[in-house]
Amino acid sequence: MKDPFGRTIDYLRLSVTDRCNLRCFYCMPEEGVLPLSHSDVLRYEEMAIVVEQAVQEGIRNVRLTGGEPLVRKGVPELIQQLLGIDGLQDLSLTTNAVLLPLYAQSLWQAGLRRINIGLPSLDRQVYTRLTRHDALDQALAGLEKAVEVGFSPIKINAVILREWNEDPLPFLELTQRLPVEVRFIEYMPIGPAPSSRYFLPAGEFRRKLEVYGPFQAADRPDGLGPAQLYRRRPGAAGRFAVIAPVSEHFCRDCNRLRLTADGHLRPCLFSDGEFDIKPALRPIPNREAIRALLRQAVAAKPACMPQTARDFSRGMSQIGG
Repeated sequence: MKDPFGRTIDYLRLSVTDRCNLRCFYCMPEEGVLPLSHSDVLRYEEMAIVVEQAVQEGIRNVRLTGGEPLVRKGVPELIQQLLGIDGLQDLSLTTNAVLLPLYAQSLWQAGLRRINIGLPSLDRQVYTRLTRHDALDQALAGLEKAVEVGFSPIKINAVILREWNEDPLPFLELTQRLPVEVRFIEYMPIGPAPSSRYFLPAGEFRRKLEVYGPFQAADRPDGLGPAQLYRRRPGAAGRFAVIAPVSEHFCRDCNRLRLTADGHLRPCLFSDGEFDIKPALRPIPNREAIRALLRQAVAAKPACMPQTARDFSRGMSQIGG
C-alpha cells in the first residue's frame, strides 16, 4: 500500500486492550480511563481477520500494544493465530514487563521472539512516582525473565521527561550487563490536556549523554529502526539509541497504521482522524469492506504530524502508542 506521499505502509500497531495495570502520568490519568465495554472491544478472532486482510493489502509487520496487552487473557493464543497468517513477516509485543515473569515462557512457546519493554526509570522512587505503582521489582524481574527465555531483540523504551529521569547513566550501565537495546524516547505531549512542561528535546538530552562518552557506533542487527545505535564501550552486552519523534520527526519514512482496541483505524498518532472498522466485521465479516477501509486509512495519512501538543479525546493508552 502506498499513501498519497509515496510512502509504503507495511506496519500495523494493534492495540488488544485499553486497560493497564500501571498509571504512568504521561499516558493515563491517575483514576484511569473509562474502560471500554466488552462489546466495544474487538474479539481476537476479529483482530485476526483484520490482520489477515491487512497482510493481503501489504502489511508485513504487526506489533501488539495496549494499554498493557498482558492484562487481557489469551494473548499467547492470539499470537499463535497471527503467526499462522501467510505473509506476516514479523510479530512483536510492547509491555511494561510487570506480568512478564508469569507470561514470558508462554509467549515464547506461542512463537513470539521480539519484545519491547516500557521502563521509564531504574530508580524505584522515580519509577513509583511516574507509574503511580511500586512495581519496579516486578518489571525488572520481567526483563530478566525475557533475557533468560531468549527474546531478541529486547528493546527498552525509556520515555525521557524533564525534571524526572534526565540522567541516562543507570540505563547506560544496564546496557553493559544485559543484551538489550535501550531507546531514549522524547516525551510526546499528546492526549487530554497534554503538557509540554516535561518535554526534553533530543538535542539537549544528547548533551547529557556526551558526559558519559565517547561511544562506539553499533550495527543494527535487524537493519530496522529510525536511529543510530551505540555501545557505551567495547564489549558492552547491549546498545542504546535516541529516538526523537517530535524534534526530529521521521514522518518522511512513516510506514504505519494503528488499530485501536475498539476497532478504529488511525492513519497517524498525532491525528484524531479515525475509521471505524467494526461495521465491516459485525455481524458477519465483510473482507472486501475491511480491505477498503484499510486503503481509505492509508489514503488519509497526513504528510507530517503537527509540531505542537495535541488535546485529543483519547490518551496514549487508548490509541496504542
